[in-house]
Amino acid sequence: MMNRILAIARNTFRETLRDRILWSALVVMLALIAFSLFVGSVSLGQDQRMIIDFGLTAIYLLQIFVAIFIGSMLMYREVDRKTFFLIIPKPIHREEIILGKCLGLTATTIAVTALSTLALFCILFIRGIHGAYLAILLSVLLSVFESVILILLSILLSGLTSPILAAIYTIAFFLIGHSSDILRTLIAAQESAVSGFFLSTAYYVMPNLEKFNIRNEVVYGVLPDTRGIAVSVLYAFCYSVFLFLLARAMFNKKEF
Repeated sequence: MMNRILAIARNTFRETLRDRILWSALVVMLALIAFSLFVGSVSLGQDQRMIIDFGLTAIYLLQIFVAIFIGSMLMYREVDRKTFFLIIPKPIHREEIILGKCLGLTATTIAVTALSTLALFCILFIRGIHGAYLAILLSVLLSVFESVILILLSILLSGLTSPILAAIYTIAFFLIGHSSDILRTLIAAQESAVSGFFLSTAYYVMPNLEKFNIRNEVVYGVLPDTRGIAVSVLYAFCYSVFLFLLARAMFNKKEF
């Protein structure tokens, strides 16, 4: 089983690395990281914060782009090229395909993240900025866990609808996932029990992606709490398992 999953993951990794859109996005984000040098040079005593802020934002946007826009195309390409008709009759379970696709795109995300992070570290080294490397790595690592959730969500939605709609729905989930404080405020302000119930359900069902956002702490030189990071990683694992089970149930019912 593991050999089949790894084989699918390797093929997905190679396929996504050949995507011109991915390399175009990587070039744009590297340019943004390089642009942080200029932003840092014109800021008054805030060069370290500006460079780290620009760099982390660029890396994060690249991760989200890969997870949403490339992830929403994974299953569609298999169906469009009729390769599912070659894979499904073989002794391969559909959950193995889901896991393989997720692992392959996660490997792609890690690869482009590593390149971008290395570029940011080079800029920090050139400017003589030290001491923020560990905090940056922790921030990037948490963003990778967030990307895994979005990858599984993109795979789930891409099996239900078209790639464009899957990307739009995933973006909607992404925005809601970063608006947990707003939802909590709306729940507290509700006088209707029905409205409060639906909002509370949405609050607990939707992913709380703000758990993975420690960029502000890193920018201001605050080392994140180890316990909080452990809780966020556990949350990512549990929610990923939930999305995987939903995707497996959906793909088992779907006829390709």
